[in-house]
Formats: sequence, structure tokens, C-alpha cells
Amino acid sequence: MGTMSEFQSCPLLAGVPPEELRRDCPMARTMTIRHRGTIYRQGDPGHAVFCLLDGQVTLARVNREGATCTTAALGTGEFFGPALSGLLEAEDTARAKGTVSVWRVPIAEFRRLLFHHPALSWECVAMLAKQQRRMERRLEVFAFKGTEARLAEIFHELSGGFATRCEHGFGQHLRLTQQELADLVGASRPVVSTILNRLRDKGVLGYNREYVCVRRIADLQRLIAS
Repeated sequence: MGTMSEFQSCPLLAGVPPEELRRDCPMARTMTIRHRGTIYRQGDPGHAVFCLLDGQVTLARVNREGATCTTAALGTGEFFGPALSGLLEAEDTARAKGTVSVWRVPIAEFRRLLFHHPALSWECVAMLAKQQRRMERRLEVFAFKGTEARLAEIFHELSGGFATRCEHGFGQHLRLTQQELADLVGASRPVVSTILNRLRDKGVLGYNREYVCVRRIADLQRLIAS
């Protein structure tokens, strides 16, 4: 089940008394997934809901031709999984970026938890509404902004306001490859690479093939507003 200290990064779960969480979700488990490990695969049955307690997770989809496209990058405290949307099977593959901690609960138990905790249900609705607003914001940026502003929006969204500092001393450590970033902003990898080089030269961020370190969030905000 996990300890309550593990849920501090997720206010939605941290507010539930431990005994009630164990009562309503007896089959829930906290899993540690290593870097690039698979949490679930595209086509897997949608029987569970997941909460990211620590780390970063990407969602990617493979089309009929075998091409892969990254569809989302998730941060600590976010809920995900096909069952959350009522799907019978996963439309994406969820993988760990770095070592992650994930809470997994069968959908029937998660529904029971929400039924017994109306306040929790309201917080869950608010969380989903926030995710929807974030997607609407992305669509707006896609429609009216250039690729540099789209990248800045992604970095700003995932940086979490510099709540923690990465091991390299920068504002936030994002384990995203150039191709994953290109997928998220709807651009080619060479275009994204050129922009990353320019932002690195300006001191806005640092990066290599496996991660991006955001240094100055104020600069990202100016790029989004431009």
C-alpha cells in the first residue's frame, strides 16, 4: 500500500486517513520503476489508475506504420491510465524517465475511494479540469505561437515553478530527448535542436541527449508572451 509519507507529493491522496485508504484500496500498490521501464503498454487492459508519486513519465503512441509519437510528459502528483478515461485498453505506452515511484490502484477500488470521500471526488474533478485547461493552453500556443514559444510553454509547464533543484544545480531536470520534445511541440527534431542550442547559448537552459535542465523560468515566460 505504501506509507503516508510517500503520498505527500499528491495532496489528493495525502488527505485520506491511512486506515481508510487501506480499507477502500486493499489491492493498491506503490511500484518503483527504473529508467525507461514500462508501466503499461499500448493495448493493455484498462483495469487500473496510476498516480505518479515521484519522477517523470512519458506517454507514447505507435501508429499502424510503426512510428512512435510522444503524446504527453507527466510530473509528480498527476493521475493517469486508460481506466481514468473509461477506456477498455491503453491507447498509449507509459514509460519511466529516470527512476519513478507510481501508485497503482484497480479502478473499482479507486471508484470506491471516491464514493466514500466526496471531498476527494471534488478534488479529482478539479485536477482533471486543470489538466484540461493545460491542454487548451497548449492548443492556443500551437495555433498562435512559433516553435520556440511552444518549447518554452512545455518547459514552463513541466518545471513545476522550480519547487526542487536538479542534481546539476539548475532549476529543474527534465528527462526528455530532443525527439520527445519535437513530438510534444509538433516540430522536427533538427528544428528543436537548433532552438535548444540557441537557448543554451543564452544561458536559459542546459541539455544533452537524455535531459534538459531549465535554468531561468523568467526567460521562458518572456518567450511565451512574445
